[in-house]
Amino acid sequence: MKRLLPFLLTAVALTGCATAQQPVTGKATDHPGSIPVLLGLDPVRQDLKLTSLQCALLDSLRSQYKSQVRNLTQLGMADEDASLRASWDLRSLRKQFNGRALAVLTPSQQDRLREIERQMLGGNLLTSPAEQKLLGLDAGQQQQLAAIARSSQAQVNAINAQFNAGQLSPFWKGIKLRGIQSKTSHQMVSVLTHKQKKQWLVLSGQKMGFPKVHDPNARTESLFEGY
Repeated sequence: MKRLLPFLLTAVALTGCATAQQPVTGKATDHPGSIPVLLGLDPVRQDLKLTSLQCALLDSLRSQYKSQVRNLTQLGMADEDASLRASWDLRSLRKQFNGRALAVLTPSQQDRLREIERQMLGGNLLTSPAEQKLLGLDAGQQQQLAAIARSSQAQVNAINAQFNAGQLSPFWKGIKLRGIQSKTSHQMVSVLTHKQKKQWLVLSGQKMGFPKVHDPNARTESLFEGY
């Protein structure tokens, strides 16, 4: 079971990168996943040594976020135009709640959380402008990452369309989306030079432990919920 926990938590992080169709244009975000959802994972809380007050505040934020995501996602199922509107609203919502969740943490906890993001999201985090600047990616590498992101998003949109049309069950939707995200992560990491890969490994910090995890899916469905 211990050997499976990192995979399971990564699957939790990557399941359903797009619960609604997302535009691939516009300014990229430094946090492509949901910080409130990430901070709902017990191993992450234990690693960051969150206080009971911090946990209570984050529980409230996560509950609000997930409720609003469900509402927007439901509205986005009406038609293609509604899906596009919902996707922009979800993007804005995620940015807002990410900022509120980060504000609950101390500066040192925020630094450690970034290391955990690198460990759990893998290459999917390389779309972050901050990560690209930190690693010194050139224009060609940035273009390659953008192309991979567009291809990945097109595949995700196709899966979502099949699901909305009743052609896929929630189980198979999750399986297929996790597969896309895993493949995307490997493709994005391959864009880095050997030196950049080593640098990124160092920036990922000490490997996060997975103590006292009984059900990795107990607190969340997807780090990318609403992405």
